[in-house]
Amino acid sequence: MACVVIDYNSHGTAVAKRVNPANTLAKEVDVTLRGRGILITNLGSPASPTPPAVKAYLEEFLMDPHVVTLPTPLRYLLVKAIARTRCHASAAAYAAIWTNSGGPLRDHAQQLAQKVRQATGLPVAVGMRYGEPSFAEAVNELREHCDDILVISAFPQYAKSTYASSVQCLQQVTHDISVHITAPYYADSAYIHAYRNLLAKHLASDVEHLLFSFHGIPEMHLRQTDESGAHCLRSKHCCDSAHPSHARCYRFQCLTTARLLGEGQAVPTSVSFQSRLGRAQWLQPYTVDRVKNLAQSGIKRLAVSCPAFISDNLETLFEIGHEARELFLDAGGERLDLIPCLNSSSAWVDRVVAWCRAPSESHVALTDA
Repeated sequence: MACVVIDYNSHGTAVAKRVNPANTLAKEVDVTLRGRGILITNLGSPASPTPPAVKAYLEEFLMDPHVVTLPTPLRYLLVKAIARTRCHASAAAYAAIWTNSGGPLRDHAQQLAQKVRQATGLPVAVGMRYGEPSFAEAVNELREHCDDILVISAFPQYAKSTYASSVQCLQQVTHDISVHITAPYYADSAYIHAYRNLLAKHLASDVEHLLFSFHGIPEMHLRQTDESGAHCLRSKHCCDSAHPSHARCYRFQCLTTARLLGEGQAVPTSVSFQSRLGRAQWLQPYTVDRVKNLAQSGIKRLAVSCPAFISDNLETLFEIGHEARELFLDAGGERLDLIPCLNSSSAWVDRVVAWCRAPSESHVALTDA
């Protein structure tokens, strides 16, 4: 059975390659897994770090009604304005972190896919929610060789703008094949273990504070996922008491991840939310404010970890590694250390491989997600 690899040439263009399993894959595949394909997913990035490519990417991303929840005509006008005004600055930011093979997010996804392929002997493809290679392209490649696909979600915490959007998009391109997806794994012991390994390796002994910075979402999104309509953000301590809404509450799941990662750390920890877009209220405290406040309170050496991301990308490498670092230094801090994301670290590969080898019933059927 041929295996499909989505790679990128020096211009950042996606190229589908067929490789010989005997040369690249594990020697044997568990008979119970024959017919299974693995889809490694992530959010995506522009085709190149240029204003036209970034503009096209922003328009695709922000036109998703899961992301910007305005009626279509208003969303269209707003997105066009945002993409037009932000594409040049965003292109410069992408250029600062770009790689010859198409950007760090795609690089890390391909590296993870290769390691999973070698460990399992299964066909593995990479698909992005926005940009290339698309979910449709990846699914079509796997469909040629598989009758069951396991989707490895890139999103440990549930949010309608990430997990739910990906599920809906996948449902539209997988009508004729069995598909399962990993459930949100914000408290999964192996995921926590993999991230704690990163902290043990990269957290310097002289750091005075560890900040967990999660990607922010509008508060309105949180209220929309609360089916009771009476719990999320109704009180300051809504995440402290058990409630059915926590199954889809992004804030609760982020706080749970941070609590589990913070247990046993030798330094104080706190939580913030980054990447706010527009004037609407987003989850707080905002990372930009928290970083400045920590410096002004006397913290000189700060470490930042971003557990909502499995792969380093613009939001980690540039927003934290450059912009937040400048804010911290300008406010009186001396050093900000960015802890890497999971990327293709050995503990994370082990977790993904274990998912790949688990029975389909242990994952969520895409039709039920």
